[in-house]
This record gives sequence, structure tokens and C-alpha cells, in this order.
Amino acid sequence: MLLAGLVALAVPAVANAQASRTFVSGVGDDANPCSRTAPCKTFPGAISKTATGGEINCLDPAGYGTLVIPKSITIKCRYTEGGILAAGAVNGITINAAATSTVVLEGLDINGLGSAQDGIRIVQAKSVKVLDSEIYGFTRRGIDFEAANNGAKLLVADSHIFDNAGPGILVAPPSGGNSTATVRNSLIAGNGCGIAATSHLADPAFNFTANCGTQLAGVGGVAKVNAFDNVISDSDTTLGATGSTGVFANGPNTSVRIGNNVITGNNNGIRAIDPGAFGGIFTFGDNYAAGNITNGTPNGTITKL
Repeated sequence: MLLAGLVALAVPAVANAQASRTFVSGVGDDANPCSRTAPCKTFPGAISKTATGGEINCLDPAGYGTLVIPKSITIKCRYTEGGILAAGAVNGITINAAATSTVVLEGLDINGLGSAQDGIRIVQAKSVKVLDSEIYGFTRRGIDFEAANNGAKLLVADSHIFDNAGPGILVAPPSGGNSTATVRNSLIAGNGCGIAATSHLADPAFNFTANCGTQLAGVGGVAKVNAFDNVISDSDTTLGATGSTGVFANGPNTSVRIGNNVITGNNNGIRAIDPGAFGGIFTFGDNYAAGNITNGTPNGTITKL
């Protein structure tokens, strides 16, 4: 019995164990284990203590800090506000994970304070879902979807993306690869332009503000966007004829399919450049595009299902 007790005492405790579910609170402490009763204070403090594929939950409304996500993770603040305030030359959230990683972000309030760069910048991931969130006040894009890996997918649903200097959502695939974004039931308003998709690799510093409607040079990839049941409105009309586009497609490998959207208050409602034989903007025929300086017409038509 004594020997067994000594052996038990000799087994070291597991250091820095990661939990599958962790918690953050405005009154937490990053020195805590991020448990329900001893929560962390910030997302960066919690993510290092959360296992790959695990989940971070917010216990109360607070500011939880800007974040770089290097792995599969879910951040879910559905029943309270998960606030992120970003200022200066930073992004609200940067996702730079493995090409097999999946990221889910829900219930976040991401505020760029008029000085930060991108609300969410996707550098690499297999799949990113942005649900029931607000993204606003950034000098570049609300969501910058320029994943370097082939086959990346983005879903934006039930969200409000507004008052960003560049596009609310920018989709640009890697050279020779493809990316697919689906946007549904969201309000995209007051940005430099609404949804911009390009088959040309964009410069990360390129704002698209005065150029959401100008052809970009670069190496082509395949950009696919599906946009349904959204309001895309009130892009910055001070940008002139080449800016302020509600739905913009650029390049022969870009296809944007739109259905049941309200597109209004932009300089250009719908605009496609260099669509080629198979690219452009296609409609199910049930969009309301009116009240733009130029409403525009899609490149092709898909029979309503």
C-alpha cells in the first residue's frame, strides 16, 4: 500500500492541458484555466487553453480583444455580446490556420473604430462560418476572404456588415485555385461597395474603395459567390462611377449568383467586368434592384427554381 501511494505521488500532473470548452468573461483573468467558474478575460487568453476543434463561450457582454486563429475553433457568443475593438494597423480577427481547419464565429460585435484594417481577414482555412455578427468601422474590408488554399469556403448568415471603407465582403481566390462564398439573410450597407468578387488575386492593401468596378490585373483563380435574401445598399456614392457597386464581379472565372436580394442606394447596383463566356452575375429573376444611379443588368439569367 505504501509503495502504491509513492508511485501515485510520483506521477506528474499534466501541464497546460487544453479543454474542449472554455469560457471568457469581462471580469475574468487570463491566468485562470478558462473554466465556467474561473473564466479567462480575452479570446487570446482562452484560445491557447482550448483544444483544436473546441469551443469558446462568452459569459457576459465585454470586449474580448483582437485575435489570430491558428486552428479549428468555434467562438460562440450567441446569447450575449462578444465584443472586439480593433484600432490602428491590426485586423479584428485574422484566420491563419491549416488548410483542413474549420472556424465558426457567432454572436460577435467587431468594431474597427474607423482606424483598423479588416474586420475578419481569412488567410487560410478549409471553412469559415460567420453567423449573427456585426462588423463595422474598418478602413479596408468587413470580411477579406483571400484564402491561400484551394477550395476554401465562407458562409455569412444573419449578419450586419456596415460602414467599412472597402467592400463589405471581398472574395478573391488563390492563383489557379477556387474559393466559394455564400451570403444569406444579411444586411450589407454603407460600405465602399457591397459584395465584390474577383478572379484576379488582389493586393492585400488594396481597398477597393474607388475601384469596386475597376478591372484588376493579376493571376486568375475561380471565385464563386451565392448571395440570397440580403439587403445590399447605400454604398459610398461619393466614390463616383467606378466605386459604390452593390454586387460586383470581375474576371472570366468569377460567377456570382443572386436571388431575392434588395440592391438599392448604390452608384451601380449590379456590375460585371470581363465576364468571359462563363463568368459574370446571374440572377434567379427575383431580385429587387432599384434606386441605384445605374441599376445594371446581370450577365446571364438562371431560371427560377
